[in-house]
Amino acid sequence: MKSYVVKVSDCEEGPYDETQMAQMYADRRIDRNTPCKPVSGEWKSVDDYLPMLKYGTQLPPPTAIPSAPPQPPPVLWSSQRVSVVDFDIPFGSVLKIMFKWMAAGFVVFCCFLPVIFVLWLIVAAILAALFSGAMSTFHHP
Repeated sequence: MKSYVVKVSDCEEGPYDETQMAQMYADRRIDRNTPCKPVSGEWKSVDDYLPMLKYGTQLPPPTAIPSAPPQPPPVLWSSQRVSVVDFDIPFGSVLKIMFKWMAAGFVVFCCFLPVIFVLWLIVAAILAALFSGAMSTFHHP
């Protein structure tokens, strides 16, 4: 069985036999264009030396990689940057919003108007009673 050396990330790895090469291809650690050479040979692609891998008929199942839970983002104790975005709102839309708020405020004011009027009458009656009592002492000697 032949042994091959592969170049991954500009580093030579190996030698690997054909079954190990098939497993690496199934795990997608190498592909058809990965540089490869026999132990005593010239550099070509994996597809040139092992063309049967591209058909996938004799590939072993991919190695199951246990999935680790995602790491939570680091807690930043310093202040975080905030970006304020400028909105381009037409002037007519701003006027509509303002008139709606004014109309809603007027409706709420009208709902509280009887309460305000009654409170004003109570305060006026108290003041009138105090003023009347204070003025009545001047008429009696």
